[in-house]
Amino acid sequence: MSNFHNCKGPISNKIRSLLTYLTAKPSEYDKITPKIEFWIEYVLRERFTTVDELVEGVSYVAWEGEGSYASVGRFFKEFRDTPRRSEQARSFITQLCSHILRWFAITSVEYLGMGSYGGLIANNSGGKGFIRAASFVGHLIEHGLLSQELLRQHLIKPLINHYDEDPRYNQDTVWANAIYQLFIAAGSTLFQGLLEPEDVRLSFETLDAQSRIVGIAGYDAARVKVWWTTHAKALRRS
Repeated sequence: MSNFHNCKGPISNKIRSLLTYLTAKPSEYDKITPKIEFWIEYVLRERFTTVDELVEGVSYVAWEGEGSYASVGRFFKEFRDTPRRSEQARSFITQLCSHILRWFAITSVEYLGMGSYGGLIANNSGGKGFIRAASFVGHLIEHGLLSQELLRQHLIKPLINHYDEDPRYNQDTVWANAIYQLFIAAGSTLFQGLLEPEDVRLSFETLDAQSRIVGIAGYDAARVKVWWTTHAKALRRS
């Protein structure tokens, strides 16, 4: 038992690598996810690691994925909601999602240029990793894995309450891309009363301004605004 602490790194790396592989190969969902499910339940049941330790080690996947996080969000939702799931495993998913959101929010304080790497909080992945993490958070929102309270505290306000005092970093482009990826990944879910209207307005201003200056890959302001307008009207009608 005394050597179990040496297993914590490899355990986290194993689960994280499977999740990263899932972002790159979503077509192999049915093949990969049972393996992830086994390892999470096994290592927690046998006390090779704790929930907190596993959260800390696995959370780096938010910055490392090379494809779409949609399949990971789907897996987290299905894994957590399976009736036979242990309480420890449910707690792991809940805490992991919360940890990633809070980590993403505080990373907004760093200098993360569009073409740069580095950043102590951002796991040395720089602006590109920050944008990937925004997409991950968006898919967690899409699948209802984050509470309204957490989203109101940690989601948009850290992205819009900043000032790029050194334009050499071109950070405004990073923040705009992050907002856009959040909106695209979260889809209509994010606009169903989760955000304050003023936060939405400032987010659109950031998107529009940066799109005019440097462009944002795949940015379609009309597409995002149609989502907001449609669901805002629906909410008013109801």
